[in-house]
Amino acid sequence: MARSHVLAILKRSHLRVKLPASQQHYSASLSTTAGKELSSLLGFPSSSWPLASAVVRELLGGGRSQTSTPNLEATAETAPQPTVATVTSEARQPNRDLAELLELDSSPPIEGEDLARRVVGPLQRLCPQLDKLSPAETTTLVAALGHLRVKDSLVDIVLEAVSDLVTDSVQQYTAPQLATICGSYVELDHRGSGYTLLLDAIVGQVLRSFKDLDARGLVALTHALAETEHETEGTGKLLAAIAAGALDLVPTFSPGQLVSLLASFSRLHHYNEPMYRAIARQAAPAVSSLQLQQQSDLLHALALMGHEEPDLVAALRGHLLENAEQLTGYALCDVLWSLAVLDQLSLESFRHMCGRLEQLTLGSFEPENFQQLYQVQRMVQAASEDPVTVQLPAWIWVYAASAWQDRLFAESNFTPLQQSICRTLDDMGIWHEEKFLQNMSSAIALRDRVAIHPEGPSCYSSSWPKRALGETLAVRRTLARHGWTVVPIAKHEWMALASQKRRAYLVKLLEDVGAL
Repeated sequence: MARSHVLAILKRSHLRVKLPASQQHYSASLSTTAGKELSSLLGFPSSSWPLASAVVRELLGGGRSQTSTPNLEATAETAPQPTVATVTSEARQPNRDLAELLELDSSPPIEGEDLARRVVGPLQRLCPQLDKLSPAETTTLVAALGHLRVKDSLVDIVLEAVSDLVTDSVQQYTAPQLATICGSYVELDHRGSGYTLLLDAIVGQVLRSFKDLDARGLVALTHALAETEHETEGTGKLLAAIAAGALDLVPTFSPGQLVSLLASFSRLHHYNEPMYRAIARQAAPAVSSLQLQQQSDLLHALALMGHEEPDLVAALRGHLLENAEQLTGYALCDVLWSLAVLDQLSLESFRHMCGRLEQLTLGSFEPENFQQLYQVQRMVQAASEDPVTVQLPAWIWVYAASAWQDRLFAESNFTPLQQSICRTLDDMGIWHEEKFLQNMSSAIALRDRVAIHPEGPSCYSSSWPKRALGETLAVRRTLARHGWTVVPIAKHEWMALASQKRRAYLVKLLEDVGAL
């Protein structure tokens, strides 16, 4: 590993690295030159530098070991200490050290500090020669760490270095190797500052060779992109290519892989109707073999994109309602929201699920779940002949209403799209008022309960042709059930028009609904 890599890594991560095998820290005793360089690079005085591992210490110029645990003092007097010199003098054989990590991966499960202690040794020996590893060896190393799921500062430092190295030499890696690296980073929940650049490089490289990926590789890569919400132009091109190429591979996917692929595409708001149809046809007969969480994920993926598959949704709804007692709070909210968005949540089913909600504790929910539940109640009420009887459990409604007000406050700014539409209405002499309709969505109200609904990029798919998302369609439907004539105006359509053409465009929209 180059010295510049270490300095860059420390600057980005400010990590404090412990050595479990020796229970020692390494002090910040550096040469004057190295000290000044670190002080300049890191931007804070040497007294507050994070402590580094033996390997990092060596690359920065050496240091002395300090015993941090009193219980080791007696042993320290007679046993040789693993100083920088003893650590770095060991023969370093990457294949041997990789084999040691792989042996740990295939051995009976080891957890906690014992696992970290056994991983740190070979990892320390590998550190100085990361840039000498072949692409296959680097992939093997990252995959082993991903399987072991070791949470350690040294692992984070290694992954940061690997990010830099792979980014710089991405052309040397095959698409399956890059997909494996992405999947392992997700397993380790690593989000270092070099990760975004790594994904950019991987997307660009895999775009040239994505046909080399099998089902497992496609799932790992798309899942990594979705987990980080890596929505770039390159990602869009890659997803479009994958969607086209995946049609022939769909029969080779396991049911779980089908769910994961569709869920990743939906989280990235990338829609490809032929692929969605093909996956739905393949998954429908296997619904009963899916785990409950996978069933919930599949239903949620369909709802996010507003993709209608009546038979599949009916099968998922039946299984999920029947097993509601086994759903986590997060999954339960996803199911309720998804069914409501797809207009497949009956009042009876809503009440059944509310019974399950009432059994849960506050800690069972994520903050976004309460926003989902607020929307669910509003959507079910709008569809009911007796909306007063549609009520979430009282304590949940308090949190849901509060969470929804927070969202409305965050969205209360007058957007450029709204401003432009209002200026055009002013020029036309049409009375209008900006308001939150039914406490659900920001809109521009006209006379006779006509509502212009400005819809920004987040209301549509990230892919072309643009498609209104499931939530967007559900909001329109809910407003219509409250008696509003909804006139949606998409930002990508409005802004594409020259100023002088916007008036004619708006006149036609209003004439089509009888508002002019």
